[in-house]
Amino acid sequence: MKNKIVKNIEISKAARNKLLSFLSDLTTDELNHIPTGFNNNLAWQMGHLVVSQQLLCYRLSGNELIIEKELIDLYKNGSKPERYITAEEIEQMKGYLLSTIDQLAIDLAQNKFDNYTPYTISTFPGLTLANIDDAIAFIACHDGLHYGCCLGLKKLVKMQG
Repeated sequence: MKNKIVKNIEISKAARNKLLSFLSDLTTDELNHIPTGFNNNLAWQMGHLVVSQQLLCYRLSGNELIIEKELIDLYKNGSKPERYITAEEIEQMKGYLLSTIDQLAIDLAQNKFDNYTPYTISTFPGLTLANIDDAIAFIACHDGLHYGCCLGLKKLVKMQG
């Protein structure tokens, strides 16, 4: 693997570890709370990071997803929590935050992403991911973006709770 790809994976893993630590003191109810003016919650944010990485890296390369297909519609871009996310589901997402990044590094070393279908990011008009290197760079940025969202969401959860 190239050094830049390895660094982007390290950045994603660091951001996800920081997110897990940052959210560790919250209850299941707090993770499910949707603050006034928002359309999602902290539990959804975790699931969204997992699903986005799976779609942008695995699906666009024609690989099988590591996660259950049912999770896609629950956490894909444009979705929002339609029901209470259980403690078990939250624990599953917490595990996936790290295990999917670890598996990505393994699969990269095995060249599983050579058949990448270019994809234009809907939320960043004009930005096209041409290959797995682009996807991994975007995932690192996306993880940081959502970590920032979680900082604000947690403050509001604590204020409104």
